[in-house]
Amino acid sequence: MEFTVLDKHPTAALEWIRRAGGSPGEAAVAWLADELAAVPVGVAWDVVRLSAAEGWRTVHILQNLGEVGPVLLGPKGVEVMVPVGAADGWDLPGARVLARAEQVEVPPPRVVAPHTRHRRTWIVPPTAEPAVLTDADALYGAYAAALATGGSVR
Repeated sequence: MEFTVLDKHPTAALEWIRRAGGSPGEAAVAWLADELAAVPVGVAWDVVRLSAAEGWRTVHILQNLGEVGPVLLGPKGVEVMVPVGAADGWDLPGARVLARAEQVEVPPPRVVAPHTRHRRTWIVPPTAEPAVLTDADALYGAYAAALATGGSVR
């Protein structure tokens, strides 16, 4: 079993789950069973969900700026992890800040696009350092630019 993150240490992914308020044991069991691990929102980070097309454009903009932390892709869109409370009050169309009571389901960090696990994949996998998150202001600006260049939100 290998749960790789950027530093290649197998325990780093489970430590990332623990710091986010999830259960490393449950995550390991889920990943061994080829399932997703549930991680709570609002403990170590918040999640901003963007529409898929504009979300991809947003991630490309952020990557060009060198300012992107973990990002997931799922059936409901692109999910970007930002510091807790940093995206409160967002007003851009097609963006939703997940509530603190919600959870996100994550595949092992080795499952990176174009590979998927149960219709979910990492666009940018988490690193061993949990403090690496996308700046909410940079995300807001990049998403606004993606909306302006990509047309309307579906």
